[in-house]
Amino acid sequence: MVFKKRLQKALAKLKNLKQEALLVSCPVNIFYLTGLSDIEGYLLISHKKTIFFTDFRYQLKCSPECKAAGIDLAVYNFGIFDFIAAGVKKAGLKKIGFEGKLIYYKEFSEFKKSFEKHGLKFAATYDFIKNLRKIKEKQELKLIQKSVNIASEAFDFIRETAYEGLTEKFLALEVERFLKIKADPELAFPPIVASGLSSAQPHYRPGLEKIQINKPFLIDLGAKYRGYCSDLTRVFFLSKMPNYLKKIIDIVKKAKDLSISKIRSGVKAQQIDKTAREFIAKKGYGKFFGHSLGHGVGLQVHELPSINSKNEERLQEGMVITIEPGIYLPGKFGVREESMVLVKKNGAQILERKII
Repeated sequence: MVFKKRLQKALAKLKNLKQEALLVSCPVNIFYLTGLSDIEGYLLISHKKTIFFTDFRYQLKCSPECKAAGIDLAVYNFGIFDFIAAGVKKAGLKKIGFEGKLIYYKEFSEFKKSFEKHGLKFAATYDFIKNLRKIKEKQELKLIQKSVNIASEAFDFIRETAYEGLTEKFLALEVERFLKIKADPELAFPPIVASGLSSAQPHYRPGLEKIQINKPFLIDLGAKYRGYCSDLTRVFFLSKMPNYLKKIIDIVKKAKDLSISKIRSGVKAQQIDKTAREFIAKKGYGKFFGHSLGHGVGLQVHELPSINSKNEERLQEGMVITIEPGIYLPGKFGVREESMVLVKKNGAQILERKII
């Protein structure tokens, strides 16, 4: 039932594209609209007909799910591009949109050639389904919350597991194993374990550097539960935290808390970013915070909206976003504090429990 409603929602907004139909190629977007997962194919949505094009390998898997969602199933053997173009023409459609950011050039060229041969128009669209995914439904929020709970538990596991001399790579693998046992076998993203000087790199691949008792180490991790992602970051220190580190962590935490206090439906995304950025700059560390403040999270770990200084979009109730200010001091260390937040009408709800 939920997938039928999503299809109806997509079709209701399809007229805004000035296209008769949309050819969906992104597997995540296909799953969102149909519930079909671990498949290959293309979904055509239109007011006249909705068709899922796939090959023989997925026929048995897709048939009952397509039937339940009211979707026609079209199975091809060879010549996928001509097969889809012929199916589109047979459905009485002429103007077809495609996901401009999510299709390879070779794929686009073959589609364009086949569509033009059948007298069809093929035009790019951008973020159509992604925009539909921004507002989370009640069931989605339950799954996201479960994913966040598991990610929170992983920090308890880290606190119990980490010790001096353990390599970043080994700890990252242990975190990955924990998350996969507790949630889906696929993670939201590979865990980041960055110790000492490496923590000053916002994106870092764990190596053979060893965790030291007198150096901070940053952990950025995310579970995936029934397809829905989480994304949290914390900084750890094995012994008593020195004042120089505590000072930076306190600034970053305060920037996060101030930003979250500004969140509510109707506030511009850039205003939330500005709150954290101005506070960190006021403390003298503005040039050491160079990335955006946050992003949406859902079926993918990076979704719309982007919480940055340029985005004038207003937040809406039901969005789930990260708030993750940071200070990165080259040659010393880096600190990032990341929470996941549900936007509500008159405020915000932090989704993870307090992580000590």
